[in-house]
Amino acid sequence: MALRSMARMGVMALAATFTVAASAQDNLISNGDFEAGTTDPWGVYGDAALMLDEGDAFAGSASLKVEVNSVGANFWDAGLQYNVDVTFTGGTLYTWAAFVKSEGSKEINWKPELAADPWTAYGEQYLTMSADWTEYFVEFTPEADVAPASLTMHIQAGDEDFWIDNARWYEGAYVPGDTGAPTAVEADGKATTTWGSLKTR
Repeated sequence: MALRSMARMGVMALAATFTVAASAQDNLISNGDFEAGTTDPWGVYGDAALMLDEGDAFAGSASLKVEVNSVGANFWDAGLQYNVDVTFTGGTLYTWAAFVKSEGSKEINWKPELAADPWTAYGEQYLTMSADWTEYFVEFTPEADVAPASLTMHIQAGDEDFWIDNARWYEGAYVPGDTGAPTAVEADGKATTTWGSLKTR
């Protein structure tokens, strides 16, 4: 009887652990999979434009294509932003992850930031995109609350277009996207998994 009770308690504890883990990965991004038929609430600034691409997606029926029309004097002269109702809570570990592919090799600066002067960065990373669907991510923990905040990509180091799909922003450490995907591209670029074979044709 004692052993049976302990076993039940162990199962309950394990279930609780899974519940907490699942809750910690709730996506705080709206329309991160671009299946809503719109690019909202994503936006761009500088010499760039957005379009919904229903002919190429990592998963589902659409992705967001970002057209970069020129090389900037600075890589931050154009950007992709998700900044609608975004705030960062001080002391909270966040992960920002997305599947991205680009025309050739593209340098993108991933910058969680204060969405106002002085544009303070949190966990900023300069990463190299590839022609295959690959999940990239950054982790960051702001010391104090940040509002307004923005998930910004500086995109004008080159004029290559790129695509983004299955974007996620959540509390907690990185957990692979999709269904059991292995390690993706960490902020320091030390491991990659590409997903070209899974893309929608």
